Amino acid sequence: MSLLRVTAFVFALLFLQITLFANSFEYLKRSSQKSGPTIAVIGYQSEAGNAGVHALSQIATWEISRGTLVVFRESDSSELIHKKQIARLGNRSQWTESVNKILEEVKPDWVIQLSESFDAKSLISESHGSTIYGQGNVANLPKLVSEMSRAAEVAGLKDEPKWKHHILEMKDVELPQMISVVTSAKHPQKRRLWVRSRQQRAAVHELLSRLEMRAEGSSYDDIMPNHREQGKIRLAIYHGPGAVSSSGHDPVWIQHTLRFVPGFQTSLIGPVEIQAGKLSQFDVLLVGGGLSNRQSKGLGRRGRDSIKKFVKAGGGYVGICAGMFLACSSSDYRLGLLPIDSASCSGIGKIKLDFDADREIQIKGTYPAKFSGGPVKVRKLDPSEKNVKILAYFRSEPLEKTTSRKLTDSPAIVSGNYGKGRVLLFSPHCERAPGPRSAFVNAIHWAAKSKDSPRSDRGS
Repeated sequence: MSLLRVTAFVFALLFLQITLFANSFEYLKRSSQKSGPTIAVIGYQSEAGNAGVHALSQIATWEISRGTLVVFRESDSSELIHKKQIARLGNRSQWTESVNKILEEVKPDWVIQLSESFDAKSLISESHGSTIYGQGNVANLPKLVSEMSRAAEVAGLKDEPKWKHHILEMKDVELPQMISVVTSAKHPQKRRLWVRSRQQRAAVHELLSRLEMRAEGSSYDDIMPNHREQGKIRLAIYHGPGAVSSSGHDPVWIQHTLRFVPGFQTSLIGPVEIQAGKLSQFDVLLVGGGLSNRQSKGLGRRGRDSIKKFVKAGGGYVGICAGMFLACSSSDYRLGLLPIDSASCSGIGKIKLDFDADREIQIKGTYPAKFSGGPVKVRKLDPSEKNVKILAYFRSEPLEKTTSRKLTDSPAIVSGNYGKGRVLLFSPHCERAPGPRSAFVNAIHWAAKSKDSPRSDRGS
């Protein structure tokens, strides 16, 4: 039996509900100077979700203490494509054949597959909920799979389903051991992507640690290289409680759009990673729209203190809408990054912005933008405060508004410093149409103290 046939068997067994996607993947081989096993990790995308693909983008940054790690990550660009268009992109058989061709060349000792399914129990009757499947001939395989399952369960939230493990029969002793990690039990997209990805990272980290391939002190919460790659900005995008969008422009959408902007390394980050101090792996934290009170509660005191420590030490913070509310100093559950206060407005719709931000975000002039209940009546707590600079003003009112608070001529975008770090806050949504998107991109560069900020006087 060939490696291609075995992989195809497990693929068919676990991914019956897979939709058709583009035939593209990313391939990375990371080797240590110390000899050891070769592990191949494959991140599949399914109709149920793409946590496996996302987890692989983070696992690919891990340092290996011995052996070789080979990572195959399927392109997840189809998340931006309407479902009716997916069928036109062709099937994934060519993708699978390409992966297996490389597997036959690198000859891995273990093959790990990461994916998601609506209901693992419908595929294998013995399974229940999120499951790790082991297939191989080594004596300690059941124990390894059990430990991986336990690690994945611990990495989840308190209400996560129980993880199970199941050993599949494998007769060909010449083939490598194969383990498949499948998040399931309930529709995975009803749970945060950062949680599902964290569980899959935890399972892989447990195996690599048992094989002595991860250095002492390493963690499955390592999601970005500790040192900035030349010309790259390491951007953490908050994805936890309160990070919601009624129009679909959520943290996952923001991350996808930034994939096409040169110079960024992005990763979603949840409250647990922030509380664990993992912001130290990044240059800038972006907190987008949603509900600031839930964001604050989800972060907890420990998470909020971690953000303040990160920015005070020199990290950047970009807040949009709720992320701006969160950064204010108006109450104890805010971050207090800038000494400003604000009020809320229930308005929604297109507004006009008047920019005078040539130094920070390199835009001057009047541009349209989307407003969706962001902070209004922004004011300095101390009128003599020179740390806060107003970069743009509202010059019109949204069409739909149920409160009497006016936007016109009030501050819309502000910047300042907190300790050694830079803070830039948007009330409107410049990250999405009608923009000006260059204000959003340049804000990240400015917050990162980047010398490579693209100069643009246009709103596109």
